[in-house]
Amino acid sequence: MGYKILLFDVDNTLLDFDANEEESFRFMMEEMGETWTEEVYDTYKEINSGLWKQIERNEITVEEGVNRRFSDLMARYGKTADGCLWERTYRRYLNQGIQEIPKVHQVLGQLKEEGYELYVITNGVEETQVSRMSRSGLDRYFRQSFISGCIGAGKPSREFFDYVKDHISGFSRREALVIGDSLTSDIRGGMDAGIDTCWFCRESDRNVREEMLRGSGLKPDYVIGQLTEIFQILRS
Repeated sequence: MGYKILLFDVDNTLLDFDANEEESFRFMMEEMGETWTEEVYDTYKEINSGLWKQIERNEITVEEGVNRRFSDLMARYGKTADGCLWERTYRRYLNQGIQEIPKVHQVLGQLKEEGYELYVITNGVEETQVSRMSRSGLDRYFRQSFISGCIGAGKPSREFFDYVKDHISGFSRREALVIGDSLTSDIRGGMDAGIDTCWFCRESDRNVREEMLRGSGLKPDYVIGQLTEIFQILRS
């Protein structure tokens, strides 16, 4: 295999975005004078997931999606909301969230020490991703960050991965490995670009993992449940 270039997703791969998202949503709702309930949060996640799927299909931009999600949410409950204002409030909290995936510093530090070239590949807003990576101290392990909001295209598009390949000196797809939690963006994007993929799925139930894979129709080259398992792949 001889992997040398490791392309890491951020959310739910390096940083625990689920924990950050829920906390930020609670704080935002309180500031905007609304009551947090599990049902409202689940509705938000449904709307947000649908918008991000549209973003992945290049039907809308990231900016359009994030500025719509809260106005769409409030519309479900017969209320009007300034989506841009809500988004700015939410993002202020989100930018501060640095909940980490277990042992992320240990893994990245060792990979860098062993000479692997580490790069970030992430969909999202530049301000948020740069802030969270910097505040967590994870940015020091990476040579460069490729953020969809800067590139103008996102995972899983060919344009995004072509940009990444064109901006890494001496890039060879045979020496590269995509590592991420999203089957629809990380794994599909890597596969379409001809790069080997490693699906990071924290779900401990093997049957659930297999069901998710069957439903996706995708076949990543590797599946891991903990970041430390990456060493088994690289050293095999």
